[in-house]
Amino acid sequence: MDISTTANALIAARKSDTVIQIESFPKNLTEAYAIQRAVAKDYGEALTGWKAAFTAAAAMEMMKTDEPAYGPLFEGSTFSSGDSLKSPGHCLRRIECEYAFKIGTNFGPCDREYSLDEIISGVASLHPAIEVVHVRVNGAFDIGARAVVADHCGNYAFVAGAGTSDWSSLDIINQPVSLSVNGEQAATGEGKNVLGNPLKSLAWIINRLCVDGYTVTEGQYITTGSCTGMHPVPQSCELVADFGPLGQCGLHCTAQ
Repeated sequence: MDISTTANALIAARKSDTVIQIESFPKNLTEAYAIQRAVAKDYGEALTGWKAAFTAAAAMEMMKTDEPAYGPLFEGSTFSSGDSLKSPGHCLRRIECEYAFKIGTNFGPCDREYSLDEIISGVASLHPAIEVVHVRVNGAFDIGARAVVADHCGNYAFVAGAGTSDWSSLDIINQPVSLSVNGEQAATGEGKNVLGNPLKSLAWIINRLCVDGYTVTEGQYITTGSCTGMHPVPQSCELVADFGPLGQCGLHCTAQ
């Protein structure tokens, strides 16, 4: 597989909001991350953060992998609660409700793993968030992780609600989280669906990014994976993700 050619095809598909065919998929995750790195380098937008994916056993099974994954969040597809998102009819629009951490310091490559305490002390705020999942290559979900990771790890849009710096007393493991679509409850879950604890996902992704040579920088988001699974929604709808005491995150979806 030609890394550059595939990356350029994925960049074009993302910019044109289309779904494409490719001749061959990455053979393994190493090749998939190489493509993802080339996309992030050449896409032409700032990174606003990173997403964790496949953070539940069922998601790993569906993606034919035994480990989580990460992918970039781009400036042009990062939104605030209450914003509108236009998408074409072919967009999968699979909605995930996630705990997202805004980073208050830099975490760069180092000769050891960062401890959970070090990572927690580097968090500026915690936010209720929505991720909109979509893939731009036909058959990517059927192939699994090695195809989805290359395709921005399936990110279509990231939406952050108002955050708080005073989050240490919140029960982010057991607090019920719900997704409402047009005022009707559509999905529920808890933080423990994210590797048992969203903080475990946060630590995993920061340390993995550093091993792979990235620096997580002050002001970037880390969104830790779905509490509620993936829920498809209509092209036009109103979404509300409710995280109890942490607050809500909303998104207005419309036709492109």
